[in-house]
Amino acid sequence: MEHAQTYLPLLANLLTGNGPLVTGENLAELRAEAAPKDFVATVTAGGIIAYGARQQAASGGSSGGTTDGLIVRVMGVSGPLLKADQFCGPVGLMTIAGDLQRAARDQEISAVLLKIDSPGGQVFGTQSVVDGVKACQAAGKPVVALCEDGLMCSAAYWIGSAANTLIATHETCTIGSIGVMASWMDAQPYFEKLGVQFHEVYAEQSTQKNADFAAAAKGDYTAVKASLTAIATGFLGDVRANRAGKLDAKLFEKSGAAAGKTFYASQAGEIGLIDAMGSFQDALGECVRLVQEGQKRP
Repeated sequence: MEHAQTYLPLLANLLTGNGPLVTGENLAELRAEAAPKDFVATVTAGGIIAYGARQQAASGGSSGGTTDGLIVRVMGVSGPLLKADQFCGPVGLMTIAGDLQRAARDQEISAVLLKIDSPGGQVFGTQSVVDGVKACQAAGKPVVALCEDGLMCSAAYWIGSAANTLIATHETCTIGSIGVMASWMDAQPYFEKLGVQFHEVYAEQSTQKNADFAAAAKGDYTAVKASLTAIATGFLGDVRANRAGKLDAKLFEKSGAAAGKTFYASQAGEIGLIDAMGSFQDALGECVRLVQEGQKRP
């Protein structure tokens, strides 16, 4: 709800006809900032992780040739998550999924770092992003999820849980909200009082079309709740599988994490929802460690 309220100024501008964006805000610049970027990470003699942005060729492609250190592709997962790209919002889940699949195929990329600050969002598209994470892992490219001074909740946690390692930058990072809900506004009674008449006509064969929501409009949420329960069962199953060996199963239930509760970083760590606290540099270091660990395996 707090995240939704940050969009109220945008909504006010749209309703008053003053334009959809804050003056000076440039969508092209915002998208460029959110676009995948490559970083070169190296380990110094003292074991410190040094990193810098990978140089790009004048054409916009990678510089090519050999480079010292490992190349880590850094991608953002931020804002409310919707399947499609939003004109006045972040890129969609399918775009993120496509970027992950491309990273999986790119032979120059050694690992992927997902910078996450999101309250979650739409179910549709989320599992395609998870598929992208697993495609990278199957190609031998570990994935690290970094909750960057914000939220890793709901669908965003579903994505993050698939990573090899989860890191939070600050104690106030909010983790969890593992669950499924639906909400909608029924304005029909209001308009009916104004004299507006609503008509719906269905084909004889279409007796079940929109039946769940027709029942919900009358106060019977049974069918809609059953659908949400099925999705939540899959969500919880994926989290338990993704965090196998790390999640404290008893605490996961007892704490309310399995019921959708959120936690600050330290308690999330106790439950096993995240692995550690650290910085962006630490997350790059974890990428390097995981790559080196994979290279040692026969």
